[in-house]
Amino acid sequence: MEKESFFSKLFDFSFKEFITLQLIKYLFIIGVVFAGLTALGSLFGGIAALKDDFGKGIVGILMSPLLFILITVLVRLALEAIVATFRIAENTSKLVENSRREA
Repeated sequence: MEKESFFSKLFDFSFKEFITLQLIKYLFIIGVVFAGLTALGSLFGGIAALKDDFGKGIVGILMSPLLFILITVLVRLALEAIVATFRIAENTSKLVENSRREA
């Protein structure tokens, strides 16, 4: 079985080949960047809130690293679930092909 290019998989209208496994690392990078921007927003929001409400500002500052970790973990879990689903589909297809050859 030869490796097909990304664009041949992209325009495969029979959906025999998956591109998700090739894109998943880029989706994770986007998720980590989103988590970082969200944490930075929380940090800067906490710093800005310090002058109005000290407690609220400290909570915002302290929650920003936790927010980053939580979002990163959730993105990772979601992407791993997607990868597992696609790998199950690929392995099931291989099992069907092998059973057809034996029959």
